[in-house]
Amino acid sequence: MNKELKIIDIVQQYIASENSFPVLNPQAIKLQNEIIKNDPDFDAVKKLIRTDPTLTSEILKIANSPFYKGLGEVETIRDALVRLGQNELINIVMRVIHKQNFSSANPMIKEFQKRLWNHSVACAIGTLWTTRYLKMEDLIPKAFISGLLHDMGKLCLLSALEKMLVTEISGFNPTPNLVDKILDNLHTQQGYELLTRWHLPAQYCDIAKEHHNEEYDSSDILLTIVRLVNMVCNKMEKNDPDQDLTFIIGSKEADILGISETGVALLEIALEDAQGKQ
Repeated sequence: MNKELKIIDIVQQYIASENSFPVLNPQAIKLQNEIIKNDPDFDAVKKLIRTDPTLTSEILKIANSPFYKGLGEVETIRDALVRLGQNELINIVMRVIHKQNFSSANPMIKEFQKRLWNHSVACAIGTLWTTRYLKMEDLIPKAFISGLLHDMGKLCLLSALEKMLVTEISGFNPTPNLVDKILDNLHTQQGYELLTRWHLPAQYCDIAKEHHNEEYDSSDILLTIVRLVNMVCNKMEKNDPDQDLTFIIGSKEADILGISETGVALLEIALEDAQGKQ
C-alpha cells in the first residue's frame, strides 16, 4: 500500500471513529426544515429569521449585494420576501445558513474552504440559471439548493482534516495535492452521509452521492443539470486556454437535457457575469 492510499485510509478511519461532521446550530436546523418544505410557512420563516440578528444582517447584506441589487433595495426581511420573492429568499437563507460552516482557522483548510464555497455558489447559480433556461418550472424551487449542497462532502472532509491536524495525529501532514486527492476520492459518499444527517430530502442526498458516478439515474433531471453545471464550473476554474466547451457539448448530460452549444456557451457567460457581481 502506497503512502497516499494509507493516509486516505487513516482519514476514513478517523471519520468513522469520531463525530467530525459539520453541524448546523438549532436555529439553522429549524429554519432549514421549514424552508425546504413543499409549502413553507413564510410567517414562521420570518419569525425564525428575526430571532437571529446575525442571520438577519447577513440575509439583508446578500439581498442588497450587486447580484440581487437590480431587484430593489431591501431593509427588512418582509421587504426581502416581498421584493425578491419566496424562491430567491429561500436561496439566500440557505446560502447564509451553510456559509457559517466555512470558517476554519487553519490557513490551508481555509483556502480549500474558500475555493469550495466559490465553487458551490457558482454551481448553485448555474443550476438555477440552467433550470430557468430550459423552462423546467417545477424544478426551480430545488435548483439553487441542489447546486449549493452537491459538494458538501468536501466540507465534511475538510472539517475532519482540520481536527486531525489540530490533534497532531502521528505522521499526518498532508500536502495540498494530497488533500485534493482525499477530497476527490471520498467526497461523494461523505456528502451523502452529511446531507442525510442534516435530514435533507433524499433527492439532495442522492445528488451529492451520484454527481460524479459514471452510471447514474439519468431520469433525475435535476441531478443531470447539476452534473452539467459542475463540468462547466470545473472547466472555468481550471482556466486552461487549451480547453474549450467541446467535451461538455458532447456529453451525455447535454444530450439528455437537449441543451445546445449556444445554451452551454450562454451558461458560461451567465456564470462569468454572476462572478463579477459577487
